[in-house]
Amino acid sequence: MSLNSEMDLMRQVPFFADFTDDQLRLLAFGAETRSYRAKQVLFRQGDLADSAFIVLDGEIRMTISSDGRDLDSQHLYAGSLIGELALVAETRRTAMAIAVEDLRVIQIRRSLFRRVMDEYPELAEEIHARMSSRLTNLVADLQQVVDMLDGVPQEAASMEDAMTFAMKD
Repeated sequence: MSLNSEMDLMRQVPFFADFTDDQLRLLAFGAETRSYRAKQVLFRQGDLADSAFIVLDGEIRMTISSDGRDLDSQHLYAGSLIGELALVAETRRTAMAIAVEDLRVIQIRRSLFRRVMDEYPELAEEIHARMSSRLTNLVADLQQVVDMLDGVPQEAASMEDAMTFAMKD
């Protein structure tokens, strides 16, 4: 894939939509294109996360598990961004990612992303503001779930019951 093609794909990902051509060029030039075979694991839940992935083509199944049971899964396709939090903070993977079919991704490492942020401090400020806003909204959403769960009797509050209760509207 050419540098311009990678830049065009990145531009379509909402996280990168406001990046300039120069900023995208730096990212695309330093990013790695990786291929995975069907059923190959990209990463496991709990692994240290040092990069984000943009799906070029193929399909990924993201699965969150607890106590050996799958609690949630979703499928992601071309243009999807996976693990953007890993670009700005040391974190662990919250899900396992498996290639459903042969897959190609662009892998952007945190070290590369930080170099771009150092080069463009105004972009770093914008990313910080966006992430702060998302975290504020997440905390508010979690507080709503906590408030709803406060009304569930303790003996009925299994994980499945709690999730069912939280999904009611």
